[in-house]
Amino acid sequence: MIPVYAPPVATSIRVRPGIVSYLRLGKARMYHYIYGWALGLLLLRSEGFLGDAGREDLLALACVLVGTLAVQWSAAAADDVTGYLNGSDEHNYRGRPRLTRVRKPLITGELSLPQAVGFALVTGTVGVLAIPVGAGILGWQVPAPAIAVAFAVQVLGIQYSCGIKLSYRPLGLESAILVTGAWTVITPYWIVAGTISREALLVGALFGLWLLLVVSYGNASDRSGDAAVGRKTLAVMLPPLWFAVALHLLVAVHAVLLAVLFGATPLRPGTLVFAAPVVVLHLIQLWYGVYVRRLRTARFLVLLSIDLGSVGLAAALIVGHPS
Repeated sequence: MIPVYAPPVATSIRVRPGIVSYLRLGKARMYHYIYGWALGLLLLRSEGFLGDAGREDLLALACVLVGTLAVQWSAAAADDVTGYLNGSDEHNYRGRPRLTRVRKPLITGELSLPQAVGFALVTGTVGVLAIPVGAGILGWQVPAPAIAVAFAVQVLGIQYSCGIKLSYRPLGLESAILVTGAWTVITPYWIVAGTISREALLVGALFGLWLLLVVSYGNASDRSGDAAVGRKTLAVMLPPLWFAVALHLLVAVHAVLLAVLFGATPLRPGTLVFAAPVVVLHLIQLWYGVYVRRLRTARFLVLLSIDLGSVGLAAALIVGHPS
């Protein structure tokens, strides 16, 4: 077992106390979840649900975004608290560049443990309450399953590394990332449209897969530290060869979902060209992550693919629907 890490009295890393430290704790730099929410809105727009949207609809959608970000920040903070207490973060970040270590404010001493726990509790509470607040703004004229499922996803998302510790159970981490990512797209659509279309499901699945690929490469680089504390990620449970196969399968599933999205929905097939860059980036990312073993480069390329893929899907949704 890795011993519990105690931060040094002094640190060579220059810290910025205050809001910046909390934003680092919540991994606010992972702004990509906003893309999922925006794609949900574009799906509503392309299918005519936002044409006569009133103030209540817009406020409810804003609540969904607040809830999405709050849960993300809470889960990230709880993950850092757990990694700090079991020592895995210090193990995984030992020897990394200063600009990388500074992203862990508990390790650098920017924040105390009670401050980090308090931040996780406050943001988590905001996150799980955002959905019922949004439904209340709409006069509860929202499908009950939409409220129940969205609320459950928020609650489970917070327990990524605390509570039932999904990321410490086989396939728990992967399922949590995939489902919470997909529901980032589906929740705003379902709440306003009152139903879930095939298009929304496919876009949600694609977005969830993008986030899962990011986390998978991060898990591969953290394999030894995660294994020492019993974290059961795919990178830990599978031998390197089979983990490489799993990465190839994720990329292949992504390509199939893209083909179905542009071939079995109202989207014009020709607008698939907008999504072509993300397919190319995934192949390059496989090269760096699996064959060259430059995991951080592969992770950066996946993050870039989320940027380009989201922009590409947005363009397809704007111009690709029959008028």
